[in-house]
Amino acid sequence: MNWDAISAIGEIVGAAAVVVSLLYLAVQIRDQNRQARLLAMHDMSREMRDVTKILASEDMTDIFVRANASHDSITEAESVRFAILVTNMFRAWENAFLENKNGHLDSGVWKTLSQDYGQPMAAPSLQHIWNLRRENYDPEFRAYVDNLQLQPTYVTR
Repeated sequence: MNWDAISAIGEIVGAAAVVVSLLYLAVQIRDQNRQARLLAMHDMSREMRDVTKILASEDMTDIFVRANASHDSITEAESVRFAILVTNMFRAWENAFLENKNGHLDSGVWKTLSQDYGQPMAAPSLQHIWNLRRENYDPEFRAYVDNLQLQPTYVTR
């Protein structure tokens, strides 16, 4: 065998090794992307559960009901507590919006999460806080929330 043939075989083996390495890398990136999407989905669901768990507490539910009847019916301290809770809810929703926009959240998960977050937006108390805080959020998220088709009232029964 001459050196040219050995060199050609070496180049073929090297090229094959590069192709195999690229295929392996592509599989690893795909798996990493899948894991990132699963983690984003888990984080978004956890944030929603955390907010709803607090909102479902007897004290906070009472504040929510009274604030929906009239924001003036809650004390200043209750107003602060409620605003902080709702602001956290809006932040979690904005985070899910951005994760979806960037392709890190499954579109089906985004749709159901957005419905869960969007339905309470018909409540006067949430509308009040949104109007006070809306400028603090991403412009695209603000446009998304502002363009939601809200139910006439927040359905609880």
